Amino acid sequence: MNDKLITLAIHTPEKARILKYTLEDMGVDSILVDLSDKEENGSNAIAVRISEADLTKALTIIENTQLFRYDDKKIFKIDDGRKRILVPIDFSIYSLKACRAAFAVAHKINAKVKILHVYKIRYPITFPFADNTNADDADDMLGNARKQMLDFCYDIDKKISEKEFPSVNYSYSLREGMVEEEIDNFIDEYKPTLLVLGTKGKSNNRQNILGNVTADIIEMTNVPVMVVPENSQFKTIEDVKHIAFLTSLQKRDLDTFDHFVNMLRPYPTVRITLTHVNVKNKTGDKWTENELAGMKDYFVRKYPELNVGYKLIDGPDMTEAMDQFVRGEKVNLVILNTKRRNLFGRIFLPSVSRKVLTNFEVTLLIFRG
Repeated sequence: MNDKLITLAIHTPEKARILKYTLEDMGVDSILVDLSDKEENGSNAIAVRISEADLTKALTIIENTQLFRYDDKKIFKIDDGRKRILVPIDFSIYSLKACRAAFAVAHKINAKVKILHVYKIRYPITFPFADNTNADDADDMLGNARKQMLDFCYDIDKKISEKEFPSVNYSYSLREGMVEEEIDNFIDEYKPTLLVLGTKGKSNNRQNILGNVTADIIEMTNVPVMVVPENSQFKTIEDVKHIAFLTSLQKRDLDTFDHFVNMLRPYPTVRITLTHVNVKNKTGDKWTENELAGMKDYFVRKYPELNVGYKLIDGPDMTEAMDQFVRGEKVNLVILNTKRRNLFGRIFLPSVSRKVLTNFEVTLLIFRG
């Protein structure tokens, strides 16, 4: 084997052995390296390493055999049952920030991370993998995506070795097609607990393709979504000192808080502010201080270990008022609840989540109502 080895994937022991045997049956040598971090979270992570010269052949084998597709019942039988976090990327700096956040959450909840990149070729094809065709353009696009993914994972491995990222079980996948459709399809297949997306943030978002994709994905999926803007300071869970829970006093907001509260129990000093904006000249959605205080009292009685407060804001525009509150009160994370919307609604009726996404530079956690 060539002395220069690279990490092809990191899997559980059983999946790593299956990958090793599959590669060797096709003439690609590999070695297994134990990366387990049993002292911290009890994970069993095995790296499958191959010669750099065999990378293209190994990736072709994995793609053509459709190894470890999560909609395969046989794969579920050997799956470790851990929660899954999906991170779609475009190899930008804000994609790396999204991975940092995903790894931080995965480390805390003992989850594994899948990094997904969707690349587009210049014309439609019907084959599930681009390298099954003889088209030079398709080969170039796939080869370029592979190289970018390898470089991206090298950066991640370096940050893990330098303790900038926690060590978690992660792997990657490349898919060809329309970005929104392939991400949505992969969510159905992979069944993640959380989707983490990166955006350029307020100053650049309108010219940002992935930012627009992020808004569409949020409104297409039923999976909770964490959105990490380019200027977000989120690095670890411990960085979150103040959470704004944006609420409209509906039952689904109470359910969302119940779902989220178990993650907060180890952090009783985290400040949580129930926040509502009374938009001027908008009828039918006006709150009083007594209503919001009543909601706060409900949470204090139910979760006495949490530090819960409330804030009622009056303003002409919801997102502008929230942006000022986030900056002034040094909010690290904004949580909101939103419904899944159909195509007509996404085009003609911008949702609260889309408005917030366009204007905020703080990390968002969006639950599905």
